[in-house]
Amino acid sequence: MPITISLVANLFFFGFTLWLGAYLLTRNVQKLTVRLTGLGILCFAVVLALEIIAGQQPNGLLLLPALFWIGAVLNLVPEESAWRQTLIRTWALTAIPIFILTLLNTWFSLIALAALLGCVVLFTIHKPSAYHKNTFALLVAIGLFFSLSTGLLVLPLNWIPRSWMIPALGLDLILLGVAITLWDAFDEGESIRSHFVRSLVSSLYYAGALAAFVMLAIAIDGEMTLGKLIALIAVIAFGIITQTFSNQIQHLLDRLTLSNLTTLNDQRDMLRQTVDALPRLSTLDPASMDVEQFARLTRRAISNLGDLPKLSASPLMNLPALISMNVDNPLDRAHALKAFLTESIQRLKPQGRGDFGTTDEWRYYNSLYFPYVLGLKPYTRLTDKESLDEISRQALDWFQTSVPERTLHNWQNTAARLVANDLRNKS
Repeated sequence: MPITISLVANLFFFGFTLWLGAYLLTRNVQKLTVRLTGLGILCFAVVLALEIIAGQQPNGLLLLPALFWIGAVLNLVPEESAWRQTLIRTWALTAIPIFILTLLNTWFSLIALAALLGCVVLFTIHKPSAYHKNTFALLVAIGLFFSLSTGLLVLPLNWIPRSWMIPALGLDLILLGVAITLWDAFDEGESIRSHFVRSLVSSLYYAGALAAFVMLAIAIDGEMTLGKLIALIAVIAFGIITQTFSNQIQHLLDRLTLSNLTTLNDQRDMLRQTVDALPRLSTLDPASMDVEQFARLTRRAISNLGDLPKLSASPLMNLPALISMNVDNPLDRAHALKAFLTESIQRLKPQGRGDFGTTDEWRYYNSLYFPYVLGLKPYTRLTDKESLDEISRQALDWFQTSVPERTLHNWQNTAARLVANDLRNKS
């Protein structure tokens, strides 16, 4: 088997798809929509690798990206929707059985394809008001094409040549990944171009350099065997994965080699995360934001109060009050922003009423102070009550017995708007 232009193009397509899936996982793994989209793209990269090696693979494997995308769309539905959690649980319980049934008989994939189209329609009807209109329209359009491409490939119809449909499905997935990246950047108030391009170029550079050496050795030898082809794909995957997940790999290496220096490890980890977050810092001027956008970004900053690297990428870093402090170090500015937010949260506390209360006037202060300033996790069973002080234990018991999780979420959104108004007045 010679090294052809077609083989090089397929390897590049595989490398780009693998990078995009890995990039989404490293970008914001805490968001289920981003995580599931990344996993779906990674599954398609595996399918591409099998296609390059064997020339074909079970069509049922092509259903995996669709199953992940269904979960991603369901997690885009507004949290206020009463049936959101029911649909997500149904998807979680049925995704694996449907995939197994599809491997046995491809016609079972009709269930997943119908669910995929239903999710696109659902997303269209229940459009969240905070989404960027262009990104939303792109997601709906690509979702429809993605459903069509998946159906034509998975179902045994043979209407269109497979050699056409595999790239078409891959293009749909790539556009979906880019659209989700844009949505996540908009939702976080971050800049995307610099971080996105840098990650792509660095990953393809390392993978391309490694692949070039292997291909040179193959060209000198004069024969492309199956083993050499597998080694070539493995080298490309290794280069992309190690570069995209470089921060996580460095974290593991520090834990292995500097295991007795916990403080040093934590400091190195924070610095790496901050360096990675800086290209995401938006140049958006807070003064140019409308009230709703400023409140949304304030809510996001409050949720990152305990994560300085993420806080350093918040557009609120551009607040005039922070800029006037002439602090150049990004971590110092993140500390200053954290102090501003904490001070505004403290203003929500009823004056002269003690340190904790359960009346209505306490609810906005409690909803932000204990979960974000103190880091209390009210609905996590792993919380060690013995390590908490008396006030925190009282607050934890009150949250768990008297405040439903959805109610707390609504209180936090309202409280964040109050904090946002305080910040705007301060600036």
